[in-house]
Amino acid sequence: MLAIIIGFGLGLVITFGIWQANKALKQVAPKQALPPSQVQEKEKAPSPTPPPPQISLTITSPEDNSIINKEKIDISGKTSSKATVVITYEEGEKIIEADENGNFTSEITLVGGANEITVSAYDEKGNEASKTLNLVYSTAEI
Repeated sequence: MLAIIIGFGLGLVITFGIWQANKALKQVAPKQALPPSQVQEKEKAPSPTPPPPQISLTITSPEDNSIINKEKIDISGKTSSKATVVITYEEGEKIIEADENGNFTSEITLVGGANEITVSAYDEKGNEASKTLNLVYSTAEI
């Protein structure tokens, strides 16, 4: 019985310490008021817009969340011209190069059940775009 009381007390002390630490970390320094002239300047400044993605990637075949009844399938898509395309799947990895129009196709082998396929494209500047496909390989009649 004494061990339970000591354990409960120790748990309360630890919990209180964690709560105090979180409370101290969440406190923010008070904001300084800006003079009216700076407030107006700040309101006039346009907000920065994020830069557009440098490389695009579209998977044209197969569709995400599809049920497939063949073990071998083609992964096809479109990206930047001459981009390096890496297809990672349950059984391995394929590295191919998109053609001058950005089209690519590669055959992969599925495993029975759920398959997660990640397609990544890299351009010569090092920009990356990735997409993930979830496919189910089943030979059951539906």
